[in-house]
Amino acid sequence: MSEDNNLTPRKKLKIAVLVRNFVITGGAERYAYQVSRRLAAEHEIHIFCQTWEESLAEGLTIHKLPGPVKPSFLNQLLFSWSCNRAVDESFDLIYSHERVTRFDVLSIHCHCYRGFLTRSSGWRKPFLWLSELTSPRGLAYLWLEKKQYTARQARLLVADSQMTVEDVLENYPELPPDRLIVAHPGVDLEEIDQALASSDQEALRRQYHLTPENFALLFVGTEFKRKGLDALLKGLRLAKCDSARLLVAGAGDLPTYRRLAEQLGLADRVSFLGRISDIYPLYILADAFILPTLDDPCPIAPLEAMSCGTATIMSTTPWCGTAEHIGNDEALILRDPRDSGEIAKAIDRLADPDVRRGYAERGRKLGQGMGWEHTTRITLETFERVLNERN
Repeated sequence: MSEDNNLTPRKKLKIAVLVRNFVITGGAERYAYQVSRRLAAEHEIHIFCQTWEESLAEGLTIHKLPGPVKPSFLNQLLFSWSCNRAVDESFDLIYSHERVTRFDVLSIHCHCYRGFLTRSSGWRKPFLWLSELTSPRGLAYLWLEKKQYTARQARLLVADSQMTVEDVLENYPELPPDRLIVAHPGVDLEEIDQALASSDQEALRRQYHLTPENFALLFVGTEFKRKGLDALLKGLRLAKCDSARLLVAGAGDLPTYRRLAEQLGLADRVSFLGRISDIYPLYILADAFILPTLDDPCPIAPLEAMSCGTATIMSTTPWCGTAEHIGNDEALILRDPRDSGEIAKAIDRLADPDVRRGYAERGRKLGQGMGWEHTTRITLETFERVLNERN
């Protein structure tokens, strides 16, 4: 968004932030925390959530809402209803990171649910639509989404990538494009600098049973299938680099993927670490980071890896919105993340220390200009535009 001298003068605002889980273990959740923390430097921030980490609450006011409950669609409806009741008229702005019916600014972190239906083809398409339109889950998500993407004065949408904008407009073409603003995720440059200064890479590698000869690859993400772990494991098997070892950090179907690694003969070359709260040391110990994701509007992990000086492999758009940042060979881009052969070639390419060093240096330079402060500034400008449209 460009600067606008006619925007409402900035004042201290009382802002309600809506996010079901106020944690930092997911991309959307980390986005909500990082922006909220920076907004709190100038404004009064109230977090309306169902769960939260106590360590993140400093300088913020936490409001506990009912839930969570199962199934997930019912919990989403409960959260929306609870927010409507809990957020009173004393707030200047309602800033949501969730599917809710009442907000002033909505941050979009996922593709449209409607797109899941429209992208289907062939004989399955009418049956898929029929099943969704006759299921409480499908009806709930489609109803909430329609409420989100109905244009209203003094209500704006903040997408985490241009890829997300295009997805919304494709599925809701009646929405005016000027209702959508892009605010890419950022990285916490201060935390990364502290981690780089305090981490002992050799000790970390020993902790994870990596020898000096091992080429350490790191994968970070939940929902392993969506993040492309199947093709990555097959690509690792095909790679010529026998010294490559893969660290898998994140929650997912661990039993299934351990079995897959065993079936591929990779049991001694893949380590499943589970959910990791402090991820920066892993970026630092790794020789390369890889995310062959199949559906990610704008994952934060590749940005963090590059900012740590770790050579990075990622999917191109429209698979991965983070690739929008890559313009000068700052990361190695997969044209088809489903192609395990292409993944194998990318792994072998970064196994060369000289090639890897070049990607690490260019990626680190790019990451240095991508702090969360930029994301927060765009968010504040969006708030000001909403306030201006009210007048």
